[in-house]
Order: sequence, then structure tokens, then C-alpha cells
Amino acid sequence: MLDDERVTQPLSGVQLLSYTLGELDSEARKQMEKKIESDPAMKSELEEIREHLRIHQQVRKVAPRRGSFDRLRARMKKDGAFSGAVPGVHCMLRRAFTVAALFGLGAIITLIAVGSTGGSLAAPDVIGQIVYHNPSFTVGQSRAEVERRELTLKGPEDEPESTGAYDAFIWLPTGVDNTYSTIELAQNTEFKFTATRKVVVNRGFMRRLDIQPGGMGEGPFVVITPHCQIQVDEGSLSINITRDGVETQISVGQGSARVYGLDSDRSFPVPAGYCTSVERAKLPNPARPELKLVLSRVTSSQSLVEATLVNDGYVPVKVRRAIDADNVFAQPIYLLHYSYVSEYSPDGGAPENVTRPPEPVTPVDRSQDHTGEVWLEPGQYYRFDFDISPILMSSPPVEHWLRLEYRGDLYGPPGQAHVRIESENLKLDLRKR
Repeated sequence: MLDDERVTQPLSGVQLLSYTLGELDSEARKQMEKKIESDPAMKSELEEIREHLRIHQQVRKVAPRRGSFDRLRARMKKDGAFSGAVPGVHCMLRRAFTVAALFGLGAIITLIAVGSTGGSLAAPDVIGQIVYHNPSFTVGQSRAEVERRELTLKGPEDEPESTGAYDAFIWLPTGVDNTYSTIELAQNTEFKFTATRKVVVNRGFMRRLDIQPGGMGEGPFVVITPHCQIQVDEGSLSINITRDGVETQISVGQGSARVYGLDSDRSFPVPAGYCTSVERAKLPNPARPELKLVLSRVTSSQSLVEATLVNDGYVPVKVRRAIDADNVFAQPIYLLHYSYVSEYSPDGGAPENVTRPPEPVTPVDRSQDHTGEVWLEPGQYYRFDFDISPILMSSPPVEHWLRLEYRGDLYGPPGQAHVRIESENLKLDLRKR
């Protein structure tokens, strides 16, 4: 049987905690300070409590997912954490047990967050929400909602989910306050989440993934296809498995991604504005820009050059035409860089290359609209001719090299990326003009 007099005495650890948190009145605080001064052990314990609180304040704030407390309570009960609880005792003793439980809970959460524990809690079944819509060919378009339900984890033996005849929008809380990742799926996309930040895609098209960082210790967001593994810490991208199942196509709009072959630990980086593809049992192809700019001579003219901006990627992109009628850009959208060699004479010394300041270019064909923006499907292009005679009039009759630069923003389903696209050098021999 418990001693009633001892039960009513506050535990020293509880008193130190109350002192640290400023919960004692002035008289109790003075008495506690005298005890601390006279007892080196209490002084050392006080420093440990303060250090623990400092560490706890530095831990990143994490929003618990649904059912976290119930799973923790079940785990603590299974491990015998409540075996020392004595019901019906004085309230001060209950407070001691409560404080101890809270400290234990904080320690467990901290250890889990930094990955220091030997075991792990069971993964939550519900990880987000999925909303089905009527199909659309435009990314992000508002469509009639058909159904919404909770998104749950799947085991190795569980059948994958399929969007069927609908498009789908997935909402995934990241575990960090007020942040979440979203995924937009096209029709007939087959997938299943095996972890909160890991999804296996068997077929279909993930039109857009907007991935935010997860909680501490959760690592990157991982997408596994029949051809490769894609890892993203933060960014926007699209992932498409071709209908014939031959390859996986990855296009990055913001941030960056790392692409691995299924049987390889070598990663291939894909930065914003670039794309790559992976075939079965092969390594990823080198990343290339989604846009390609080509310069060529107009055969019927000595002073006209043709510029062609091609969508060389896998997803539609929105590009800027050549004339900035709304003055959106501080600099011209298309800039021509050119250089040439000096005229050589035996008395003039060695020839030197001359590089002139870049010049803006303007389309000569005014019958076509060259203002605003235009969507380019994969393989489509935007083309215009521009006149270089003002440049050539003041240049010597030597070899010239022209290079065109596109400075517009790259837009597309993966998001928006600020990229610089340059053409290859076009050689002009003006010695025979």
C-alpha cells in the first residue's frame, strides 16, 4: 500500500520542470532555487532539462497524420509503457505520470524524426485524398467532379488502382504544416502507393507532379515505373509511360529530378527545362532541353535568316513569340549574337575574332501574328524570318558566325521554368557576296 504522505510530495523532476517552465509561485520558486544551489545533482538535472527543451524547440514542426496518436498509444501499451500507472492516487502523482508520458512522447517523436530509433511505427493506411474528374486534354482545367475518396497505402500483394475513364487529382499532405504535394493523372493510369512518398506506376501518364519536401527523415519522393526510378526532393515534373510500354519519358519544369535505371545505382540529373527517356534494362538517355532553336539561310535572299523554335520534348509547352507588344520583358525575347574575323593583310598582324554586342531581331513578315504566346505540341514549331542586312552593311567581307538566343520563359504542364535556349552557330561567308 502506498504511503499517503509520500504520495502527496511532488517529485523532484516535476518540481524542476515546473521551475523551468515558470509555473511555480514566488515562494516556491525561492525555495527551489535554494535547493538547487545546495544540491549539485539537482543543478545538473536542471541543465539537462533546459538542454532538452532547447533541442525540442529546434525540431522542425511536423503535422501528425491521421491516427498517429492511436498508433503511438497502442505501441506504448504493447511495450508496457503504462505498466507503472497506478489509478486513483493523488492528483500530484497523476501529474507526474502525465509529465513523464509527455516527455516520453516528445523523445519518441524526436528520435523518429531524426531517424535514431531502431524500429518504426506502422505506416498509416490513409495518406491523402483522390478526386476523379471528367477527362480533359488540358492540364489544370476545371472539370466536373465525379467522385472523391481517401487514398490508402497498398501492400505488395494488393492490386493497383486505375483511373479508368476519368482523370484524377491526388492531394498528399507532406507531414509539414500547411504544405502538400499534388499529382494530376490522365485516363487509364495504373498506380499504387506503397509508402507515403513512394508510388509505383505500371502504365499511364502522370501529367503533373508538384512535389514539396516531406517531414524530417522521410527522404525524396520516389516514382517507380517499369523502366526506371525517379527521385524528387522538390519540384514539378511529368512522367509518361508510352502506350506501347517501350519507355518512360520524364520532363522537368521546376526544381530537378534524379533518374536511375532499375538495376543501377547511378543517377542521371534532369534540371528544369530538360527531359529524358528510359527504356527497359537500359540507362537513362542524357537530359536534353525541351526546346530546340534552329537557324538557317533563306535561299531566295542574301540578307534573310530563318529562325525555328521546336518543341523537342514530350509534353506541350507554351512559348513567347518574337514581338513583346505588352512590354513584359525588360530585354528582347530573341537576341542575335554574331562575330567575325578581321580582314587579314601581311602588314596588319595576326587576324583576331571580333564579337559584336547582341542585337534584337524582328520578324519581317507582318501578315502573321508574332505577339503573345503560343502552345506547341511535341514536334510543333514557331517560325519567323528576320533581316540581317543592317548588321552586314557595317561588317567586313569575311566569315561570320550567327547564333540566336531565346530568352522567353518555358511554360508547360510540369510548371514554369526560366531557361535559356541557344541555336548552333550559323556560318556566313561574305567574301563572295
